[in-house]
This record gives sequence, C-alpha cells and structure tokens, in this order.
Amino acid sequence: MTMFRASVVSLWLAVILGTSAVHAQPVRIGVIGILPDAGIFVALEKGYFREAGVDLKLEPFVSSVKMLPALSTGDLEIATGGVAASLFNGIARGLPIITVADKGSNIIGLSTNAVLLAKAASDRGEVRSIKDLRGKPIAIMGGPGALSEYQWARVLEREGLTLKDVDQKYMSFPDMITALGTGAIVAGMSSEPNITLAVKKGIALKWISWAEVQPNHQAGVIFYNVDFARKRPEAARGFMVAYVRGIRAFHDALREGGEKKAELVRIMIKHTNLKDPEVYRDIEWSNLNPDGAVIVKSVADQQDFFVKMGRVEKPVPIEKVVDNSFADHAAKVLGPYRR
Repeated sequence: MTMFRASVVSLWLAVILGTSAVHAQPVRIGVIGILPDAGIFVALEKGYFREAGVDLKLEPFVSSVKMLPALSTGDLEIATGGVAASLFNGIARGLPIITVADKGSNIIGLSTNAVLLAKAASDRGEVRSIKDLRGKPIAIMGGPGALSEYQWARVLEREGLTLKDVDQKYMSFPDMITALGTGAIVAGMSSEPNITLAVKKGIALKWISWAEVQPNHQAGVIFYNVDFARKRPEAARGFMVAYVRGIRAFHDALREGGEKKAELVRIMIKHTNLKDPEVYRDIEWSNLNPDGAVIVKSVADQQDFFVKMGRVEKPVPIEKVVDNSFADHAAKVLGPYRR
C-alpha cells in the first residue's frame, strides 16, 4: 500500500469511527505474550490502534487466571484468554465480561495445539494408537475445567475412550515437556512453540494435530468489560477495527512471506519470550479469523461439555457469553478479505 493510500485509509477510518488519532482514548489490555496474540502486536506496531483513535496500553500477565478478575473490576478494559469453565461460571455469577473476538481458532495448517507423544514411548512401541493410552499417564494443562480437558476428551472419544480411562496429570506446559522426557507421562496436549521445541530436542513427536480432531474450534478469545463496551462504544469499535486490520496483516505476512514475514517475526520477537528467529521457521501459527468473529457453535459445545463434567453448575445463554457485533462492525468497515 502506498503512503498516500495508507493516509487516505487512516483518515477514512477516523471519519467512520467518529474519532481521530489526535484524541486517542486510553485502553488497557491484558496480554500474556504468546503466538495467538499476533493480531494485537501487529496492529500495535503498525499504528492501527492510534489511527482508530485508541491509545492501547499492554498490561503483561503471566497467565489469564488473574486477568479476568482484573477485567471484571475495571482495572482492564480488554483481556485475552481461552475458553474454559471459569468463563461460564464467572458470567453466571454476574461478572461483567463478554467474549467479542477470535484470538486463536483452528483450521488445517493453522493450529498451535497438538498432542505430543513421548519419543521413548513411541520407540518402544508402547503407544501406537489412541486406544493404547488406556490406563497410561497423560498431561492436561491447567486444572479441572481447563481447555486442555475438553481437548483431551474429544481426542479420546475418537477411539471409544473417556477421561476416566486414562491417568490424568494436571501440569503446566513447561512441566509437561520435562515429564515427557522423564517418562512421567506418555502424551500431553501442548501448544506452539513448545511443540516445536520438544520435537527439536528429541523428547517428543508431534502425534495428533488438534485441527484434525476438531477443525473450526474456538480456543483463544478476546474479552471486553461489559461496562467499557456499553459506555465507551467508540473505543470498543475502534479497538476492534484496528485488531482485525492487524489480523489481516498477519495473514498477508504468512501468505506473501519475504519482508512482510520477516517483519512479523521481528514483532513477535519483541513482544513474546520466543526470541530465536529460527524457531519461527518451523512453528505452526495459530489461525485468526480475518473477520474477527468468534465461532459461537464451538463455544456453546464447550459449555455443554463442562456442564456434563460438572465443572459448570449453571449454564448461561450463549448470547450472554458471545457478542460478535463489534467484529461484525469491523468487517463491515474494512470490507471483505480474501486469503
């Protein structure tokens, strides 16, 4: 895009949004600094948020566990995280949280999640199929009600097993890699870049891609504080337009490669703990919906699962969980995108 055209687009967006970069509204967003945050980081570095009238401040968190409480109390306007039982329970208790955009979904070729199989277990012929996991220790990231629990249940049911048929070990991603190497577990649901790093170290094999098990699954999302969305609609819409632009620039970089891909890698190195540019050549990136919308059917299926597991006591109507209106507005402003 030429500088003239970029300036015209920026001015046009300011008019559409009813704001300007001169009077950018401060907005705080909680981030962990992981690969699916790419759309946020790209939009920030390219100046899309300021062009949309948003002065975005990144608030770093170690995990999303403390992020949602900060969002619900208004210490953050926006948060990032995953779909889990805690989301549905929080909304059922009246926390002012709403899911508004995709931040990590799965399609073939773009999926950061996969089942890792311990190389030693594979070499011994101990595990050749999902059925061979019966009675064996597997890693579930987080605790009961975590996304990984849902994912493992869907993997196991492919060959007639349930979570009760395996020895479930709850642990963090780093501990999972160690446990795969020591033989404490035979398999674990992991994510990039841990998958690539474990394979490179010879500890594990990338066994089953999550996208093969459940394509079009909604894993990561962006949350708005409900009061922020209602009382500051210009900032809420402005953030989303900029974010979706960032997602589209992300896809452009993956598709076109060259300097655009190199710029993407530089941005991710700046904002994440993955500093080795060589690893970026081997990882599988997360899918991000170029229109920004959340896959509502997938979120509903996950709530149903957690209800059946007893992790969610009071299911909530899905329209109280997901609001795609901000993403829909952004897609309308930006027009159609073709990969």
